[in-house]
Amino acid sequence: MAAQTPSLRFLISVAALVALAAVIVDGWHDLWLLSQVQAPGADYSCFWAGAKAALSRPDKLYDFAYITGLQGWPLGPQNLRPYIYPPSALFVFTPFALMPYWAGFALWVGLTAALFTWAGVKAGAPWFLILAPPALLILNCGQVTFLVGGLAIAAFALRERSIAAGVLLGLAAVVKPQLVLLAPIALIADGRWRTLFVMGLTGLVVCAAALAAFGLQPWLDWLAALPRFREVIFTHPGLVADAVTPYAFLEHRGLPGAWAYALAPLAAAAVWFAFKKPLALPDRLIAFFGAGLVLTPYAMNYELALFAPAVGAYLMRRKDKLWPLYVLLAAAHYRLPWTFASVLPVLLLPAAGYLSQRLEAGWSARPVFKS
Repeated sequence: MAAQTPSLRFLISVAALVALAAVIVDGWHDLWLLSQVQAPGADYSCFWAGAKAALSRPDKLYDFAYITGLQGWPLGPQNLRPYIYPPSALFVFTPFALMPYWAGFALWVGLTAALFTWAGVKAGAPWFLILAPPALLILNCGQVTFLVGGLAIAAFALRERSIAAGVLLGLAAVVKPQLVLLAPIALIADGRWRTLFVMGLTGLVVCAAALAAFGLQPWLDWLAALPRFREVIFTHPGLVADAVTPYAFLEHRGLPGAWAYALAPLAAAAVWFAFKKPLALPDRLIAFFGAGLVLTPYAMNYELALFAPAVGAYLMRRKDKLWPLYVLLAAAHYRLPWTFASVLPVLLLPAAGYLSQRLEAGWSARPVFKS
């Protein structure tokens, strides 16, 4: 019997997988090169030092030079490395600051990576999503993306556990509020009123506790520090070039970043639609985190890890007619420069998924959204 000729879809799939593998390996290589010049914990050290200051000199919590000096080795004082999180986040950071630096860093990365991986699996992604290049960057620098992203993704995945979901979103908001700014719109659209109430109550309780523990002055200092932090970022061309927001994209090209806010209504509408319609969780996560990047002026390239669970979930849909297209979009996401341009292929995944369903069911059939 003659051997069957491989189908065109099979050949395209193999080519797409080879391209994706090459892109991921190239990303791993770039991160290895980065590790040769940037010590591990480059971002962890900022909130480690902030927690140290809160315990000994709370009046210096938002003194950028003081916090930079506290970090010392492995970074040195040549560049400002401020603490810029709200006082409410100190409840999360302080336990790690009580440990030796490297022990705290290892525990922080291990716990937050486990949370993010667990949440991603709940969203339909494979466990090896943690090997995506942006996720590996966080393993090196120790940013809060695993924590905040893991809390938010888990909250949206635990749809039947409204109280737990509200607590998770409230905790995410008191650490990095700009990443979950659109959570109320998402919850209202989804009819999750109890979750919204618990989220607000959790945030209120934690902020009240921070006020009781640290006083009012750190909150005033934090608000005053935000414009200074913006100046630090947007007067540093390298940091602006590595940001992944439309605002930074425009600023880097000499255009007013505020023009990006014209997209705010579209971003809010996208979240409303994603959570009002019975869309799959990966599509909702793409809308939620993508819209969040539109609304915030500054987010660095490590925030691209927020999309890893959704991208991973799409890569698991191997039976879809347009699965090779998903693979190519994932490859483009990881290969393009890690600016807002690399977000665009991810934003196309829901459209590709919808088109694949229409091809499978026929254009006249009512679409059934995948979970």
